[in-house]
Amino acid sequence: MNANEIKSTARQMTISAIMPALYENDAVKFADGSFAILQTVDGQEVWTEVTVKSKAWKDTKVSKAFDPFVAAEEWEAEKRIKADAKAVKDAEKAAKVAKAKVKKEEA
Repeated sequence: MNANEIKSTARQMTISAIMPALYENDAVKFADGSFAILQTVDGQEVWTEVTVKSKAWKDTKVSKAFDPFVAAEEWEAEKRIKADAKAVKDAEKAAKVAKAKVKKEEA
């Protein structure tokens, strides 16, 4: 098999593995490897998307082989960086509000 056939076969195997859950949740297939499931939250209907993709299993000239453990670490690090940046912005905003409140009370 060539690389595309291997990736396609792997994707189909994964879809077959999760198909019972997709059927159970009345999933709507709308593209190759993509399904939508309707959820209701607080009376609001919301469509969610489930997409199955095959990832590279070996390094190429363009990218490294996919490693889910490395991807998870990078994702966690990115979340921490964003949370830290948000905390700084929130602190700056709180300081400005406090300063404005003091000026208003002095006036």
